Amino acid sequence: MKYFVILFLALFQTAILQSQVKNVIVIFTDDQGYEDLSCYGSNKVKTPNIDQMAEEGLKLTSFYVASSVCSPSRAALLTGRMPKRVGIPGVLFPKKNEKGLPTDEITIAELLKEKNYATGLVGKWHLGHAKKYLPLNQGFDSYYGIPYSNNMSIASGIDISPNVVLNDGYTLEMMHADIKKVDSGEKKYKNELKEKAPLLRGNEIVEYPTNQTTLTERYTKEAVSFIKKNKEKPFFLYFAHSFPHVPIFVGDKFKGISGSTPYYDAIAEIDWSVGEVFKTLKENGLDKNTLVIFTSDNGPNSHGSAKPLKGRKFETYDGGQRVPAIFWAPEEIKAGITSDEVVSSLDVLPTIANFTGICMPKDRVYDGYDLSKFLKGKTKESPRKEMYFYGSNSTKIDGIRQGDWKYLIKGYRKAGWYKPKGDDLKIKLFNLKEDISESENLIEKNPEKANELLNKMKDYDADLTKDISKK
Repeated sequence: MKYFVILFLALFQTAILQSQVKNVIVIFTDDQGYEDLSCYGSNKVKTPNIDQMAEEGLKLTSFYVASSVCSPSRAALLTGRMPKRVGIPGVLFPKKNEKGLPTDEITIAELLKEKNYATGLVGKWHLGHAKKYLPLNQGFDSYYGIPYSNNMSIASGIDISPNVVLNDGYTLEMMHADIKKVDSGEKKYKNELKEKAPLLRGNEIVEYPTNQTTLTERYTKEAVSFIKKNKEKPFFLYFAHSFPHVPIFVGDKFKGISGSTPYYDAIAEIDWSVGEVFKTLKENGLDKNTLVIFTSDNGPNSHGSAKPLKGRKFETYDGGQRVPAIFWAPEEIKAGITSDEVVSSLDVLPTIANFTGICMPKDRVYDGYDLSKFLKGKTKESPRKEMYFYGSNSTKIDGIRQGDWKYLIKGYRKAGWYKPKGDDLKIKLFNLKEDISESENLIEKNPEKANELLNKMKDYDADLTKDISKK
């Protein structure tokens, strides 16, 4: 009898532990603006699946990524550390000897390996294309996707599968010729090779040039397959879509479906993809113990909308780094809540650590906060009280948000198509609660607040720089 009691208690304890294990899915879109979902106010596209996710979860309206461009934003999401701190302050390119995310950084995937999670990445990586930087060497068991932005070319240093599929009449000789052109660094090849990105499985190129029209559909099938394959054990799926980054490609079933533009057709297809993920979770009994996070890597390109925010991709006005974000976890996160508390993609790693019962590493500085009490409704306040802004492709700090106030040295990105003038050239202070569009500069009326935020910003940057210098 004693034996059966002990066995029962052991099984009961195991059942409790299993019920606390959390599968984790992060869905990360590319260049999707703040307004570009119907649940965030868009009248150009219907996103019923993502809207339902918002109805059943927590919708955030002051969620910031750590950069207004791809690579640094992704580095921060996966490590919980500022892009400057991890050595990825700007966009990486498929050029010869390009660097990547340092392998001594700890990604979400590597953290979850502590509890034997199955880890998979489907989609865009953009943290280094050399073999030592690719996902399989950064904690992921499997990888299927384009190693950087879909408008980029092939790169040298990537293994080619003996069974590579060649499209558009390509031969292996032509493929190798393209690689040599990229390695030459000559600008005359830039337009010729643009949009000829390779598709990888693991560390090998399996298709070139990638047929991008079917990419979202194939990504989705891969994600669904990963979930089904690992349904009996805890898993982490990082599902990083390549769209609506330009050039925009849409599956035949979704062309014109939004009734507006290809950009919104692409978002409609992503919404379908989200629906397929949730359908798979429910059909396999995984919808009660899975945390799903949906957000974008930065603000919109010229085809999207960040309204009512000012700015877009490349900029440190809010439109560049404030993006839609939804957290979903039945029985953990209360349904139908919208919060304007300040939250960041930097907070994702420490929050996942708490949800999965893993202690954070003590040997490094983290810029993220554990959101678990906030997400579970134990407090209405986010632990994050400030957000710092660094210019795209720059280690120079541009601004800070603390509470409702935002101090900004420079919000624009100087480029050939944009000549800053007037207020853009001035140092600015905004009250985002009263002026979400950053239209009224209050610095002359509130010099003490401006000085307070400037000093806080300088102190943070100095500490961050000091931490980097120790390496």
